[in-house]
Amino acid sequence: MKSYHSILIRYMSSKSWMERHVRDTFVKQSRYQNYRSRAAFKLIEMNDRYRLLKPGMIVIECGAAPGSWTQVIVECLRINPPECYKTGAVIALDKADFAPIPGAICLPKTDFTSHISQANILSALSDRKADLILSDMSPNVSGQHDYDHERIMQLVYSTIRFSSICLKDQGNFLAKIFNGNQTEKLIEDLSKMFQKVRQVKPEASRADSTELYVLATGFKGRENQIL
Repeated sequence: MKSYHSILIRYMSSKSWMERHVRDTFVKQSRYQNYRSRAAFKLIEMNDRYRLLKPGMIVIECGAAPGSWTQVIVECLRINPPECYKTGAVIALDKADFAPIPGAICLPKTDFTSHISQANILSALSDRKADLILSDMSPNVSGQHDYDHERIMQLVYSTIRFSSICLKDQGNFLAKIFNGNQTEKLIEDLSKMFQKVRQVKPEASRADSTELYVLATGFKGRENQIL
């Protein structure tokens, strides 16, 4: 009986999620505008608000699958042939497999936290520095908030350490987190490296989720790294 009850709860929860997903305005918009997921509208909103993406930029995107952010970046940088008229680039990578996107350097099945992967990114940059580093990486969510919060913070700090090596002076950094007890420490650490740090909750982020984004702008230079 207990087993049946737990199965029923899981079924109802799954059914509720599916019904909400079908009604979701951003899901409908993503299909209409040919984005690979609703997540595209998170980046679109943040870019509209803070002007993060401009033609000619070098952008590194961590946690790219299924590729909706990459689609937005390529559009904003105008590097998708035949529209290309500026020299810019986006390097998009993810541990998961994802289909190529014209105009982007895609690295599927690539673990960003691996030193080999980071060396490959630096090689692809060819001694250039990045204008913007994005992380939409997320661990496989367990449902235990404190544990998931700690694990996503490990990913964020890995990205920060890499940013201190390859980000241009005055470059920008954007990363997804699950809000929790380490958020304040993260803001403090980033404030030592960047001129301004904000917490951003895009409209496309579900209201009942602890997901938010930390935006750090105006990189002060490698001499100010704290990690």
